[in-house]
Amino acid sequence: MSLPEMQQAVAVIKRSKNIALFVPEKPSTDAFSSMMALSLALLQDTEKTIYSISPTHVPEELQFLPGSSQITMKPDIQPTLIVDIADTESIERITQEHITGGMRVHITLPSGIDLTKDLAEIHVRQLPYDCAILFGASDLADLGETFTEFADFFYNIPIINIDHKPTNEYFGTINVVDITASSIAEITHELITSIAPDAINQDIATVLYAGIVGATESFQKPSTTPRAFQLAAELMNKHAQTDVVIQHLVKTKPLSLLKIAGRTYARLRHDEHGQLFWSILRSLDFHESEATEAQIPLIMHELTNNISGYNAAFILCENEAKEHVIYITLGKGLAKRRDEIQAQLSAKKQNGMLTVSLPPSSLEEAEVLAIQKVRQILPQFHS
Repeated sequence: MSLPEMQQAVAVIKRSKNIALFVPEKPSTDAFSSMMALSLALLQDTEKTIYSISPTHVPEELQFLPGSSQITMKPDIQPTLIVDIADTESIERITQEHITGGMRVHITLPSGIDLTKDLAEIHVRQLPYDCAILFGASDLADLGETFTEFADFFYNIPIINIDHKPTNEYFGTINVVDITASSIAEITHELITSIAPDAINQDIATVLYAGIVGATESFQKPSTTPRAFQLAAELMNKHAQTDVVIQHLVKTKPLSLLKIAGRTYARLRHDEHGQLFWSILRSLDFHESEATEAQIPLIMHELTNNISGYNAAFILCENEAKEHVIYITLGKGLAKRRDEIQAQLSAKKQNGMLTVSLPPSSLEEAEVLAIQKVRQILPQFHS
């Protein structure tokens, strides 16, 4: 991690009083855990107000973690009128009066000041936060409606962008992005200890440990670094409840996920020439397994973990309205062309995948079109 970015992030956090923490619309366990860890650490400063915001409900498997009950789904709207006045360092008084249909505020300056209209500027802020900290978002659009509804806020406030994915677009005012880290939790741990060296207690250690376990698949991913093992050992010394984390994140999976994953495997197809894998999920599959489309990232994760050497893998999903969406994961060879492929397919980014909506058709026709589209990006078709 480049030291200036970490130092800048610490400086912004220390001077901010109202801080908003955000995760994407479909966050990873690592992102959720990291947000909760920093929230718990910052709440130790009684002079700060911390808001933890997720566009979606806390996943059931993470509700055991300390701090999860404090997460809200919507920002706290508190409209504020901000007046910038040049050439003065004080005001005499502020008064207000009722007028027809509203209020009028009078700001009186010290005598002798020559105030003109061009010396005053008015801003309106809908949200009460001094800064925003985002975990695991490749770009602001990953926040979904939270971003589209409050775009002006995000464009006019310091943003600290915390991530470890190479696909991150460095959209923040300060980008604390370390692609050599195994997890966001590792970066968050460094940030917390840079703010307050003694802040890590049992609850924070437990949450950070959960982030590392989630990101490294319980230390089984080949990309797991020695740094991740070292930090895990440090967190255990801080009495992280590792057995509880393993019980909830490793030894148990929702029955609905197991059912829908089974159907995905049952329909798995393979184009050996193009190293392309795909499967199909009907709306009836979700209904009968009691699963939801929100679990598709987890299904895709299960699928790609058990195949190797693929160029691309996709799931063609049919919803209740008989609409079809392709969820695409790129193999290592194509990942470096992600932005180019996104533009080529007119796709959207969603939790590490690319999604493409298809025109209305039958499921069989949608499968043919999906295969045609995805084959365009494979190496043998790329000039």
